[in-house]
Amino acid sequence: MSKYDKLIEKFIDGKLSDQERETLKKWVLEKEQNRTFFKNAIRDSRKELAQDFNAASAFQKFSKTVYTKKTAPNTFYAVLKYAAVITILVTTGFFVKQEFSGDKNNTVITSIGKQIDLSEGSEIIIKLADGTTKILSSTGTETISDATGKVIARHGGNEMVFDNRKELTETEAIFNEVYIPYGQTFKLTLSDGTLVWLNAGSRLRFPQKFIASDKERVVYLEGEGFFEVTKNMDAPFIVNTQEVDVKVLGTKFNISSYGSDHTIATTLVEGSVSVYETRLPENAMLLTPNYQANYNKFENNFSQRKVNTEVFTAWMENRFVIDNLTFSEILTKLERRHQVKFVNNAKKLGDEVYKGEFENEGIESVLETISLSTPFQYEIQQNIITISD
Repeated sequence: MSKYDKLIEKFIDGKLSDQERETLKKWVLEKEQNRTFFKNAIRDSRKELAQDFNAASAFQKFSKTVYTKKTAPNTFYAVLKYAAVITILVTTGFFVKQEFSGDKNNTVITSIGKQIDLSEGSEIIIKLADGTTKILSSTGTETISDATGKVIARHGGNEMVFDNRKELTETEAIFNEVYIPYGQTFKLTLSDGTLVWLNAGSRLRFPQKFIASDKERVVYLEGEGFFEVTKNMDAPFIVNTQEVDVKVLGTKFNISSYGSDHTIATTLVEGSVSVYETRLPENAMLLTPNYQANYNKFENNFSQRKVNTEVFTAWMENRFVIDNLTFSEILTKLERRHQVKFVNNAKKLGDEVYKGEFENEGIESVLETISLSTPFQYEIQQNIITISD
């Protein structure tokens, strides 16, 4: 087996180091023969999976030849059991435009009317406790004041820092609310120093200033956020997501709690957290680093699994990681990420499973790349994208 065969296997397995990624990139882009070899190797691995659909034997073959991660068996067994076709999505961002440019025989792309304008309806909005509503500009810096003229925060770009000066003492918690539209992310520094990154389509309700006498620090999340909580042994930090609470003293974790999703996922990066149904705090689940708690909204129960946390925090670095997601799940994430709406008329694609990664790629690059594995057509009309066979 050549050096590049091994690198391709590591690419499929998701184990490439940064240096190996650059080596493989250079080799693939060097000449057409290398690009063809790379593409065929990926497609061959997919075909091997599709040939034998006995769940046990297919997984055994796959685990020996392609996927060797220690945490792989449970994940991929589920994929093999429930998906009719296992598709490996070939992309790491740099492969998208160069390796596959010009290879569009499988895809028909039609754009009607104006191109997607991601600026429409993209304002980040904050509603202060006194009822004042303000649109936050993505350029320049400014101070945020309440109705009395008191400066409570400073804003610049996609970041806002709330003040913790002693002269801003409050006798009771008053709440602000910030909304992040599709297509954007935002970073907040709360008054206790806790850092919060909010993903597209998210809303956070939080105290303008945490009160020292309060026994808990409570915020309310709709959507997805990554929290780096300032430690305070006297006042645990609680993130409420309507159905699930996450309670911590000081740690780093990600919560995804979109209303349209079937689950609420809490992924722990560092420290420890207690996760429980809001109505049943006595039934708490304790998470340790690299584990994820999933709450099924329909069955009202929790499950726990070990995960690669980078997959669930990549959005903070503007990376789009597809890790065993169905086509339907990918479209949902793309809608939030790019502020578009999909109409999927290619129902046969709904349950196919993909794996891959994009970095700073436009939505057309993502769709073109996916279509190389499972051909489909798409049509763009303003911010509506229609998928068809």
